[in-house]
Amino acid sequence: MLCSPLAFSAVVLMFVCSANPAKKDPPVYQLPSYIKRACSRNDPNINKCVVEVGGPAIKTVAKGDPKYRIPQLDPLHIKELRVQQGTKQVGLELICSDCLMWGLQNTVFKSADVNWEDRKCRWEFTLDKMKVTGKYNVTGQVLLLPIVGSGDALINLENLKFSYLYDWTYQKKNNGYTYVILGNSSFPFEVGHMSIKLENLFNGDPLLGGNMNRFLNEHWQDIMKDLGPAFSRSLAELTTGILTNMARVVPFDIMFPDT
Repeated sequence: MLCSPLAFSAVVLMFVCSANPAKKDPPVYQLPSYIKRACSRNDPNINKCVVEVGGPAIKTVAKGDPKYRIPQLDPLHIKELRVQQGTKQVGLELICSDCLMWGLQNTVFKSADVNWEDRKCRWEFTLDKMKVTGKYNVTGQVLLLPIVGSGDALINLENLKFSYLYDWTYQKKNNGYTYVILGNSSFPFEVGHMSIKLENLFNGDPLLGGNMNRFLNEHWQDIMKDLGPAFSRSLAELTTGILTNMARVVPFDIMFPDT
């Protein structure tokens, strides 16, 4: 028996609705308890407020917060760090796999610069010490001496300075709230000093391994030219991910009320 046009239309409508379910707005959360208060967007001292509120929250945020989809940050897992040097003295490829970055919970929030008109923001941080551990593999040549080895790697960084720069747009959802949508971001990174220790160089030869570690430490600035961008990339992705996850559930009007 043929369906009537009305019945056929109803079936088609049901199919379309089931295949394309209406998007639901995200849940609306207040700021987490470790952010003691919201900063008014009209506060003439907005930058000071952001630092006063954000600074003390770093240690708690570093532990992670499943509700706001914030992962554990200390230690921070980095899948791979790669150093490729091709100077007259050093020609090597060093890969550190499944690295752990320790010390981010001790980061100090130094300053903020929020520009509402241009929708741009800059945060400045310092960190006295940070270490990176992982498994390394190195091949190459240093001063005509072939270098080879694999084992445990330890990298110590001191007197770090880094910035987080980002811009944003706004999006109003069906629930009536306006949300922040993060755009471009970067994470300039400076290190005052770095030391590196690679275990088991030259199959564990203590003389050759010791001399090579000393050489690498004397030329740490050349190595940081490769490590620096890798650190910056990881930290930028991390920070943007945290802010994006929070901005999805905490509307702009709650983050920065118009009061």
